[in-house]
Amino acid sequence: MLASLSLILLCQLIGEAVVRGLGLPLPGPVLGLLLLLILLLARDRFALLAHGPLRNDGVETASKGLLAHLSLLFVPAGVGVVQKLDLLASHGVAIVLILAASVVMTLLVTVLTFRLVSRFVATRGCPMKDNPFSLWVYLSQSPLLWLTVTLLVYASTDAVSLATRRHPLANPVLHAMWIIGAFLLVTGTSYTTYFAGAQFVHFLLGPATVALAVPLYENRRRVVSSIVPMLVALVVGSVAAVVSVVLLAQLAGLPRDVVLSLAPKSVTAGVAMGIAESLHADPSLTAVAVILTGIMGAIIVTPLMNHTGVTDFRARGFAAGLAAHGIGTARAFQVDEIAGVFSGIAMSLNALVTSFLVPLVVTLLAR
Repeated sequence: MLASLSLILLCQLIGEAVVRGLGLPLPGPVLGLLLLLILLLARDRFALLAHGPLRNDGVETASKGLLAHLSLLFVPAGVGVVQKLDLLASHGVAIVLILAASVVMTLLVTVLTFRLVSRFVATRGCPMKDNPFSLWVYLSQSPLLWLTVTLLVYASTDAVSLATRRHPLANPVLHAMWIIGAFLLVTGTSYTTYFAGAQFVHFLLGPATVALAVPLYENRRRVVSSIVPMLVALVVGSVAAVVSVVLLAQLAGLPRDVVLSLAPKSVTAGVAMGIAESLHADPSLTAVAVILTGIMGAIIVTPLMNHTGVTDFRARGFAAGLAAHGIGTARAFQVDEIAGVFSGIAMSLNALVTSFLVPLVVTLLAR
């Protein structure tokens, strides 16, 4: 297990170094995912590589252990919403409605595009001891406390989610976020102090992204056969995600800086904040928009897909990953492994496409 985790971390480290060194517009863990996938594919051809962590499904076991708790890894970042309560008090209703509408549009456009192209390709036959107060002061400054709080609260909310058979409204990330956020407000604890402990959970997001290479490797034939609908749905869905939120925000009369901050809401926080900085928008508001988008997407996707009669888990997963990034991917894995695989692909590719698309859309549409 230790050797397997070390290999996953090494792939992430190499990815981070290459992205930083070359200035590539994509997350380092995504490049790490590709590196691990290449290693797994090479292992099939060269027996020499089937040693150490690549032997006896060691990496597969470690990766699936990480992915089984993917939702947990989004809780620390999600609690950061407490830093923007003043802005949410001013524009919260408009922002939530805009994000929800944009998520629904993005999900529908992406999943319908995927299905239409899949059918077209199929018909063409193409492959695809002090006093209590002083004790609290001591504990509240300890990273161990907030790490423990995060794990306990998430374990409780996840247990409720399981008891409700993963009902969309029992999303463990959503409920862990508000419970911990309320606890911080009641105790007067800053988000910075909380994150000092919870960062150990947040850090695992990188390795978990790299670990997506394993289910991708295991389902590689199905992925390759779906390459055409994925690429078309990627372009159409990415455009819908950005254009819809920019137009809706402008129709709602939101300030320009808020519109710019919402534009990259469908990609992972690190990429979205980088895009916001390049637009001279508010990266912290962007981070909040990313979290809210992910939560709403994870809640909406299953009932929306069921209501529209979409049973193709490839299309459902791809739409979830494109519209709701990592949180949508975590939800997809809870529903079906194939959905999770396609969601992870969409999340990764959308980060790259959106990096180029948002500045173009903002130039054309934002006033």
